[in-house]
Formats: sequence, structure tokens, C-alpha cells
Amino acid sequence: MSVATCLPLLAAGCAGPAPAATGPQDDAPAGAAAGAVPQRNPLRNAYFGDLHVHSSWSLDAWTFGHPMRNDPSVAYRYGRGDPILDADGNVRGQLAAPLDFMAVTDHDNWLGEVQFCQDPDASTYDLPVCREFRAGSVPAFFRLRRTSLRNQRDPALCGDAEPGPDNRCDRRAAHQWLMVQEMADAYYEPGVFTTFTAFEFSAVHRPSGGWLHRNVFFRGEDVPAWGGAALARGHSPERLWEWMDAACTGDCDVIAIPHNTNYGAGVVLAPNNADGTPFTPEILERRARLEPLIEIHQVKGSSECAIGLLTADEDCNFEQVFEPCAPDQAPADPERGTARCTVASDLVRNALRTGLEVEAEHGINPFKYGLVGSTDDHRSMPGSAVEQTWQGDFFGEIGATTPGNPRNNPGGLAAVWAEENTRDAIFDALRRRETFATSGPRIRIRFFGGWDLPAGLHTRPNLVAEGYHRGVPMGGDLPAASGGAGAPRFVVWATRDANSAALQKLQIVKGWDDPERGTGERVYDVACDSGRPQDPGTRRCADNGAQVNLADCSTTGGAGAAELSAVWTDPEFDPARRAFYYVRVLENPTCRWTTWRALESGSELPDGVPPVIEERAWSSPIWYTPAGPQGSAP
Repeated sequence: MSVATCLPLLAAGCAGPAPAATGPQDDAPAGAAAGAVPQRNPLRNAYFGDLHVHSSWSLDAWTFGHPMRNDPSVAYRYGRGDPILDADGNVRGQLAAPLDFMAVTDHDNWLGEVQFCQDPDASTYDLPVCREFRAGSVPAFFRLRRTSLRNQRDPALCGDAEPGPDNRCDRRAAHQWLMVQEMADAYYEPGVFTTFTAFEFSAVHRPSGGWLHRNVFFRGEDVPAWGGAALARGHSPERLWEWMDAACTGDCDVIAIPHNTNYGAGVVLAPNNADGTPFTPEILERRARLEPLIEIHQVKGSSECAIGLLTADEDCNFEQVFEPCAPDQAPADPERGTARCTVASDLVRNALRTGLEVEAEHGINPFKYGLVGSTDDHRSMPGSAVEQTWQGDFFGEIGATTPGNPRNNPGGLAAVWAEENTRDAIFDALRRRETFATSGPRIRIRFFGGWDLPAGLHTRPNLVAEGYHRGVPMGGDLPAASGGAGAPRFVVWATRDANSAALQKLQIVKGWDDPERGTGERVYDVACDSGRPQDPGTRRCADNGAQVNLADCSTTGGAGAAELSAVWTDPEFDPARRAFYYVRVLENPTCRWTTWRALESGSELPDGVPPVIEERAWSSPIWYTPAGPQGSAP
């Protein structure tokens, strides 16, 4: 292990020679195998988790999950490393390394209905809709779904179409919410495996059909009574935030994480409220405080950026489920509530840019997001994000050769830098945005920014200590510059997942606000594998020659790197302009999951999806805000 590889591990005892490869095993809870709880690390450890997981308590997971329908307890056991079994007792799957943290986020709107139809002691058990539901009827699924989109309950099942405390489905959901908490608490093992009580706020904008989904997480055991469901809040995220503030008081602490903004139909990340009304200071403050993070990658696509939607960045062409909308094309299908194409305001990088403009006008940035990934798994199999073994988004086969939608992907992981693997430490990391996202591999990223970071800091053993002492980590704000400070300097360091491909390059993505020209962006390749120089004109690494043989998924060329690091100074820094910076790390290309399944079955590659991918990771941004009339010192 080189000195640089050892840097972020110093406080964990990495003081001398060690194996060259660092991978999932190194990032798993260190005490899990030995039975000892790791010591608190003031320089923080990397922990990997999944914050978007569904079980059979979700309507869609039950409907499309035949023959495997597993409740949250199975999901938690799988996440901590236990195998998951088929109905016949065979092992369906097992993680190569346990997750460090996770949450089951079952859908809110149908929690009571799903339980009524599964409970043989309930008076509703033999209703036609419940018999259809238990049989996995797709029409029954859409019937319940359409009813909720009209802010109503199924009257035959719930006794009344109006939601509220007198509705028996809402009463059953309130009871089930207690069981959600009991499940999360039962599997929490401080220092080894952290779980959070959570649910998915499954709101849909009408009439556009844009998804306003977000997952809601509570720090610990202080959790309010049930009441935050999208149906009860009129599918309004603004009303959700009101409920979060009103209901979560005292020792209760809560955040929400928007997801699948690529399904947003231009609404979810627009510079206004979900109903089209202008922002107010109260709503902006509440949104910025309660939603510090956003999910950038999951099963149903990447939401970072798309070529043709305010960017020409070629590396944005990654796991895009929808094509960019044509100028005269509607972004969504109101009947099904699913997006058919993507617009600029559905994408996270564009939202980061918009946030700079909103802050310039209102003094608050509602899109100051840290980044996480997750799976959105619907099989009680959190963290199953490996291309080679992924079997599709649901167990039931849809299509001739590949299970599920071939445009979907295995999803990603959420990662944090935290002092220890406990609810408080990981929740604090989420809140301060010291997080990064991956498309599945357990790549690790360190990222610091400051005004006087040493030029060679990326080669020094005190990188992390100096990064915290002289600068701010990912998710932070650069402090006001002292006189003559010049441009900010950033240090970035990343290591590969030993069970995935080698690293190809490190990039820093910059976005800025110009009151006269609007926002802009630029991508800089700051480190290339094998020491390849960047082209001075394009600022990009040359192609390293890595190739994939589609006949057997073997790889050739492109040596790649076990680690990459750099210190970079912004060559085009303007102290008068707001800006953000984040890191993107790319691996050498490997076979996509659809290619693996085609080889396995001896079938043709599916149309419309690439045969190979470049797995990657994204850090949370670091922001710069100018002092003075155009900004306020952060």
C-alpha cells in the first residue's frame, strides 16, 4: 500500500505495509468479523449503505414481486450480510460484504391497504380487490394507485373514500407505522449495523404526472405518530415539510431525500413551489433545512445530467432511462404518471446551478444538495448493485430475454464519512452533507477545499487532518477568503473497489452563476490513470485504450489505477461569482448487467441500451459564496 492509499485510513490503524488492494471488506464494519466495536475515529471512516429499499409492505413490491415477497425483517437481515432464500430454500443472493447502514422505505399511501389485504383476520381479506391484490393483479395495483392520485382511498377496502383518522386504512397504516419502527430498532447494532426508521413520500404532481417522491428518515427512536403520507398531505412536498416541522419536535430529528428526479416532468427541481407558486422565505428556509441531500443514481436511472440539457459533457451519457424532450414534447404521461422524456429541470447538476440563482435572489439556496446513491430495490435485497449478478428490478420476468426493464440498472450506494457506525454519527454526516454516491462499486472519495491547502497535500500522510484543519470537506462551504487569497485549492483522493474495475480518471465539475449570462459549468479531468497528461485545450484525459470483449466480458488495455489523487486550483476562478465544485470518478469500462444476462442465457443483446458501462462515484459539492452585495459570506 502506498502512502497515499493509507492516508484516509490512518486513524483506523493503517501505519505500515498492508495489502495493495482496498475494497468492500475494508469498508465493512471492522468489528463485525472479530466481534469488537470499532473505536470512534475523529478523522472519520467511510461507511456504505442503502437508503431506498422496499419490502412486501409496499404495494408495487408485492404486486410485481412474485414469487419472492419478503417483509422488512428479511431486508434488514440481507443488508447485514445474511443470505436471502427462494421459496424452495435455495440461496437467491447474498452481499459480498455487509452494508454498514440502511433503511427500509416502504410506500406511504398504501401501507394500510397492503396490510388489510394480507391479514386473514381482517374483515376486508376476502374483498375482490384483496383477492386480486394477493394474486399479483396488475389491474388491482393500478386501481389502488389511481385512487390515491385523486387524494382518495378505495371505499370498498377502507370504508370511506376520504383519508383521515376515521378512515380504517389510515388507522391500519398508523398501527403499521409502529411496526416499521420496531423493525428498524430491532436490527440496529451500534458500531456494526445502523438502521433508520423511514418511509417513502410517494407524491405525484397533477396534471403533469411528475414524481415528487422523497424518502423521509428519522434519527433515532423519537418518531412522531403516522401522518406524513403523500395522500394525507395532498401530494404536496410543501405540506410534507410543514408536517415534518410540526410533528418532529423535542428530541426528534428528521430529513427528507428527493429521488428519481429524472421522472420529475420539470416540476420537482423547478425554481418555484410544486404548485407553480413563487417561493416564499419560509418555504425556502424549511426546504433547505429539511432536504440537505438528493439521490443522484438508482435503479430507474441516473439523474446527474443529460447531454443536450444545458450540457455537452460526454460523460453525462450514463444510465439515461429517458431521452431529452423535444421542444414541443410534453415531459410526462398524465394517465400513467410516468415521464416519457427528460427536461433540464429534472437533473441534479442543473438544480445545483439553479440554486445559485435562487440564492442570489432570495438569500437561500433550496438546492444545496449533498449527493447519495441507493438501489430502490423492491425485493428486500438492499445493496444488490453488482452488474454481473443482478437479476433485474423484480423477480418476475417482463420481456423475452431480460428480467425487468433493460433500461433500468442495479442502482447505487450511499456513502458517508462519519466518526463511527451509529445512528447519531451517520445521521450527522447526512445532515452536514459529508456524503458521496456510487453507481454500485464501493469506490471511496475524499474531497477538501480551502484557500491555503499545500500544493502537494495529496501525497502527504496528513492529508485528512490538514484537509479538516485548513479547509472544508465535501458538503461544506468555503469560508470567506482573506485578502490576497487568490483562487481556492482542492485536494481529491479516490480508491477503487477491489472487486470492481480499476479507476480511469478523476474529474472536478464546476458550476457558477453569472448575473448577466446565467449559470455555466465546466468539467476538468484532474488526474488520469498511468500518469497520462490532460490535453491542455480540452482539459480532458486521452482515451486510455480500455476495451471489453462482449463475447465473454473480459477486459483488455487501459491499465487503470488502484487510486488517484490530485491537488487542483481553479484556473478560472472569479471571486465575485457563486460557484460549486464536486468530484466525479470513473472506472474503466465493464459489461453492463444486460450483457451478462444475455451471455448467461445465450440470447441477443437487448436493443436500446449500451453493452458496457463506466461505473462511477460522485462526491457532494463544496460551495463558494462571495461576500458583499452579491452574496453573503457562508
